[in-house]
Amino acid sequence: MRPYTRRRARQAGADFDTGESSIVDRLRQGLAEAGLDCRCNERAERIFDQVEEMGRAGALEEARRMRDAIAIIMVLLTELDELNVNDADPSAFGEIADLFEDLGDHAIRGAVFARLLVTGRGNPEGGLQ
Repeated sequence: MRPYTRRRARQAGADFDTGESSIVDRLRQGLAEAGLDCRCNERAERIFDQVEEMGRAGALEEARRMRDAIAIIMVLLTELDELNVNDADPSAFGEIADLFEDLGDHAIRGAVFARLLVTGRGNPEGGLQ
């Protein structure tokens, strides 16, 4: 993941760690380096795959939540059509500005979660955390 995206994710308060290698990948590597000769390797791999799948499902759900929040903001922004520069209460423009900022924040978070879905075990750009 690009450094710019990581920084934006932190600013947006993303719930996922957006580091280059995931905890699951580090656990896989540690298990491989341990050189254990037992059935536990296969079992651990299945568990790691399940954890990654749950993380991907969570990222998809969060991306959908951001989309829904953006849809609500877009409806609220239609009030802009009803405002007149000379007649409107000045605080209405402040509320509109806040909506635009919220829209940007949700879009950033949605992008972060969507990028997390692109990354994964088979992707060289990094993994889902």
